[in-house]
Amino acid sequence: MGSYWEHKKEESVDLTYSFRCEQCMRDSGPRKATVTGSAHTNSNFKEISDKRNDKLREAAHKNLVSSISKLYQDAVEKQVISTIFQDECPHCHKPQSWGVSGMKKEMYQGPAVFLVTGFLISAVGFCLYKTEQVDYLTMPIIIGIAAAGAIAALVTLIWNIVKIQGKRKKTDMSMQKNLPVIEWGAVQYLLDEAK
Repeated sequence: MGSYWEHKKEESVDLTYSFRCEQCMRDSGPRKATVTGSAHTNSNFKEISDKRNDKLREAAHKNLVSSISKLYQDAVEKQVISTIFQDECPHCHKPQSWGVSGMKKEMYQGPAVFLVTGFLISAVGFCLYKTEQVDYLTMPIIIGIAAAGAIAALVTLIWNIVKIQGKRKKTDMSMQKNLPVIEWGAVQYLLDEAK
């Protein structure tokens, strides 16, 4: 039996940002959010060639450029601020209204994973059931797996909605709505690559 190794490369960059708290009106001071691009490959060898290593490094860089570009488009064009930018005030520890937009954007990611995983596992189980390759696999088990995925997706979605509503209630009292100031100049070279 052969073994394989996973080879992974990561490239990251820090984005500096700051915000004026909507509750206490104090400046947060400079804060950092780290954006990471990664790539991985599996190999039968513990070491990979320089050529494959370079390809892996290039893929990680390409993913970083893509991530930065997406963050920029969301923040500047749509005013949707990612959850990588922490919205808790360092002084009064209250959340900011702009933090809700990022949570809304990511609301369906977890449920989608549960739903797709449940249905994929059931589809594979159904194929095995039809070919009679597995004795212990029955139709109720296959349906149960699909139902478990759907229930997990629903529970996760409800939990996300509750978290968003909770944050919205905490930020509705603020008198002024502010957006964070993100210093894109430090990653301009990556934004230029995305064009």
